[in-house]
Amino acid sequence: MFTPSGPPRHGTPAVRDAALARRGAFRLAWPDAARGLAISLVVLYHATNWTWSTGYEVSVLREVNETLRSLRMPLFFAVAGMFAGKWTAVPWSRLARGKLLHFAWVFVLWEPVSLVVRLLTGYYQVADADWGTLAHDLAWSLLVPRSELWFLWTLAAFFVLARLLRPVPVPVQLLAAAAVSGWALAGWEPESIAWRGTAQFAVFFLAGLHLRPLLERFAERVTWLWALLAVGLWLGIQIAVRDLGLADIPGLYLLANVAGVPAGVAVSVLLSRVPGALGLRWIGARTLPVFVTHTSVVLALLCLLYRNAVWVPAPQSQWLPVVLWAAAIGVGLGLGALAPRIGARWLFAPPRWLAGSGRVPTSTRRATASPG
Repeated sequence: MFTPSGPPRHGTPAVRDAALARRGAFRLAWPDAARGLAISLVVLYHATNWTWSTGYEVSVLREVNETLRSLRMPLFFAVAGMFAGKWTAVPWSRLARGKLLHFAWVFVLWEPVSLVVRLLTGYYQVADADWGTLAHDLAWSLLVPRSELWFLWTLAAFFVLARLLRPVPVPVQLLAAAAVSGWALAGWEPESIAWRGTAQFAVFFLAGLHLRPLLERFAERVTWLWALLAVGLWLGIQIAVRDLGLADIPGLYLLANVAGVPAGVAVSVLLSRVPGALGLRWIGARTLPVFVTHTSVVLALLCLLYRNAVWVPAPQSQWLPVVLWAAAIGVGLGLGALAPRIGARWLFAPPRWLAGSGRVPTSTRRATASPG
């Protein structure tokens, strides 16, 4: 057998494997940062809205949240789609037990908690709501979600949609989804936010699924200059569409959402390169407990303040949502870490005996542990 006299052209196997490992670590770093960024913005958005509905002055954060609206959810769903590829090829039985069961279990477990907390704290958002209202809404919740857990319902719908659309050419999938999204983002207001979210964001999930290599190549080439350009382009479109009153024209607000994805990816890449990444990578790998608990935590704390006549005047009230944001994330992460240690893993995942053979392989579990 001939043995080359010089070193291998692409380095020794150990060096090559190390390089590939670093490349793989890079690819896992920024999606985690993106998920952490997106869920943090979602928590801040809800904390701000509930604080405002209580009567506090939070106009600054409301303005910020409105601007970030075209970035946080498109980014999250695009990243979720990036890690959904394996599920579009498995048999329906494995998809049902390995992914859909996970979403259904958490939704059925936490939707009652969310609605009960709303009723007890007075934030149900339905006039004269009582236990009968709650029972009615829970009975229909699998078809008409009422709380922020619409997100889980929508993710399940996306996995089913992606599996159904396998025979359809990718350009047709993306164009059809973009048409629906452009229409829904122009102001469609159905009975359930889950229906609206499915129509608005399916294109971003499918784009993440089918255009993952494009997103990864973009992420690998991000520099500070490219990040500034991406964020500047997104902000320019977002502000123009909003200030010129064009958001209700089908397709125009979709442009701002599309621009929000590379902007969010660029920011996530830069943050992932920061030592510690502001904790976003760590949060991004643990989004589920934060997501399902944060609204209940925020409402409980606001109710506690209100019922004890603790009032935060303006302008200090502008910081109240930030405090609630930090508390909600802290409680969610704490509960997520505590649950498996006290035998309560079932709070955020179906029992292993129920999931059976549909369980995600260990090698891919980290990429799919969070919603999406």
